[in-house]
Amino acid sequence: MPPEELDTTSSYTCSNFDVEKDFFTLLDPPSQELLQRLTKLKLCTAADLRRCRRRVKKLARGIPAFDSVWIDALVQAQKITPFQARTLESDTPERLAVGPYLLISELGHSHKSSSFVASAPESTENCVLKITRPQTDNLTQIQQNFQNLLKRLQGAQHPSLILPRIIKQLPQQFVIISRYLPSTTVSELLIRRGRFPVQVVLAIGAQLLDALTMLEKRNVIHGDIRPWNVRLAADGTAALVDTGLEPILSPELTIHASLPPRCYDGIAPELIGTGHHPNSQSDLYALGCLLWELLAGRPPFTTGDPLAKLACHQTKTVPDIRSWAPETPIAIAEALTKFVSSDPQQRPANMQEALKLWPAQPQSARKPLMKFHASFQNQTPRVQADSTSGKTGRLPLIAALIFVLSGLSLTLLDEGARNQLLKITSQVSFNQQTVSENPSMPAVARDDSPADSEQISKQLIPPPDENGIIQLDLSTPYESTKITTVGPLTIRGTADTPAIIHVENEAFSVVAEQLHLENVMLINHSSDPQLPTNPAEKKQPATLLNVSVQGLTLKSCFFAQLDDQRESATSINRSAIYWKPIDSQQRTGCQIEIHNTVFAVPKHAIYLTQSPHSISLSNCLNITSHSTLFFEQPPEVDQQISISLKHVTLRKSGPLLLFHWRDEKIIPGAIQIESQDCVFDLAQSALIQVLGSKPPENWLSSVDLAGEGSVASSDIQIAGWQTAIKQPFEELNTTSMLIEGLSTGKFIYAAPLSLTPADSVITEAQVPRKSAHLPGIQAEYFPDFLSRLKTLKN
Repeated sequence: MPPEELDTTSSYTCSNFDVEKDFFTLLDPPSQELLQRLTKLKLCTAADLRRCRRRVKKLARGIPAFDSVWIDALVQAQKITPFQARTLESDTPERLAVGPYLLISELGHSHKSSSFVASAPESTENCVLKITRPQTDNLTQIQQNFQNLLKRLQGAQHPSLILPRIIKQLPQQFVIISRYLPSTTVSELLIRRGRFPVQVVLAIGAQLLDALTMLEKRNVIHGDIRPWNVRLAADGTAALVDTGLEPILSPELTIHASLPPRCYDGIAPELIGTGHHPNSQSDLYALGCLLWELLAGRPPFTTGDPLAKLACHQTKTVPDIRSWAPETPIAIAEALTKFVSSDPQQRPANMQEALKLWPAQPQSARKPLMKFHASFQNQTPRVQADSTSGKTGRLPLIAALIFVLSGLSLTLLDEGARNQLLKITSQVSFNQQTVSENPSMPAVARDDSPADSEQISKQLIPPPDENGIIQLDLSTPYESTKITTVGPLTIRGTADTPAIIHVENEAFSVVAEQLHLENVMLINHSSDPQLPTNPAEKKQPATLLNVSVQGLTLKSCFFAQLDDQRESATSINRSAIYWKPIDSQQRTGCQIEIHNTVFAVPKHAIYLTQSPHSISLSNCLNITSHSTLFFEQPPEVDQQISISLKHVTLRKSGPLLLFHWRDEKIIPGAIQIESQDCVFDLAQSALIQVLGSKPPENWLSSVDLAGEGSVASSDIQIAGWQTAIKQPFEELNTTSMLIEGLSTGKFIYAAPLSLTPADSVITEAQVPRKSAHLPGIQAEYFPDFLSRLKTLKN
């Protein structure tokens, strides 16, 4: 138990190390300043540092053993935590001590508070220490309200409530101590999994309603029921944290433009613009919105503007949950409808009545939550193969790549060659529909043995850390999922072992302000995909990566679909990336940058719902895709697109640009293409192509192509149009189009077409050039993607 008083001065004593005595065998001992910090905070002893000498020597590798090296060694030895290491290296290392408490790790932070796991002297149990800075100067009144809260909660205990134990006023801020429950917020689980199963939401609702009923009896309002304030523990307990704090710190609703819109989910209509304080009815509304979000996988109102979100809560009715989660039982749907009624009089009169309406009791709620929490620790895939379905030919990822890794590759130059390839019984390629559209398709081998047809064990993608970074550092594949976060998001593997995300039926989906993807491979090899049952999903093309972001950056990534050759009514041809902006009105911030990336998919490399402000591709390889950049619609008349290409190779692929033209009278915006040292080796298509209605005759006058150092096959067509795929192709007049620097002629690749980037390097080009350097990709800058996949078979 933590002590009953919180001192504002640290109780730790400082006893300096004797550097000459303790480190006489070391050339570079820790600095005196670091030693004083470590001893004052009692983070480690002299013996701990001596035991770290070997680690320091290994980490330093001949360079001076700076303090940062010693700190890294202490982290490796588990003497200090990564959070403590970062704080020690910061300008304010004294922040680790808050009175007698020592901060261990950070749980989370907001615009007005930060929460930490902390340890207290003479206690073996950790606690949660929350530091908050009120938005008012009346600190005396706040302290009095906090003391009244502690009196009302004295002696109260409930497994689903984390109650404050000590509240101490410091200059300009308050420190709040509460019990520490090792757990995960449901907001993190929602990001990792998507919407929750009905039985899990039923159990969470029962536990939280029972906890709020106890609070109501003590005349305490929680006031801050949000996904990040509900934590799920391994023992099947769903617990509310920060109980009773928000009504004291912010008794009235205030609107801050700098806060993300998610902070305004679950705000009861009667609190908006009225000056009313939170009560049981507003808590019930917030709980109803929370349970609605867990079932639907999204909040009731998804607008990105805080004021618009508040207006929705005030003027609209929360939709019936069955419109987003059809499997929801009628009893739950009816209870939620009452909880989230915009009229407080239509909600249950109190929490006890609400608990009676809820079709579950807290006594039976722990078992499903224990099982649900354990599912995030398992390494098996969420969906298991159906051994009785009679479907054969499951394509294991490693067997699918044996053909490529062995160095064997085939180029299918005509229908006869493709038929010959299909006679080989131990191979697989893209499905037949794709091969027909792209007759030059690299083949890979397949082994249909029962042992290899088992699904690959996959990891769950971890949630982002406090800086919005997800580090993928495991050797086994990760399972694709849906991630929604506020602000920028970085997902990063390691350069030596790029992370693999295995896409089965649903794409890997990300919603964020910005997405940075680095050293990541997205692979699909599902031979019998399940068709989507949601009508909304049918309208969206099948892809490997589905992103709703303003800015997208890819570095050293690999996209491939490896389906078998059998014809199937359910065969799905996938694009690599499906992009749409979060805010379609802010086009100036829409940018796509892709570096050192390989595309090997049957459909489009990049599917664009709208035209971004700029697109940049550097050292990218696209083989056999139907197009590189597919525009769902041409740019609008007032928009200009800048496309920059450097060392890009399109080998046996479709057009560089493919526009879906819906209206022949539309006047498109300007397109500027700068191509430097690129190779355009297209398969029966034009460099710029239109699909659908015929564009105006003069539209190419708004297209500029500067192809300095770039080469194309001698029979290339610059622009063309066809009404639909497999319909007659018509070449368009390009006399009004500005074309500079593009050379045509013969060029030779290093090897026949395959998934190995080095095979698509140009070794000879019989074309006029200004430089001795050959165009096309630079294979040395790609990670060894295929060797990375080969290691998985061990």
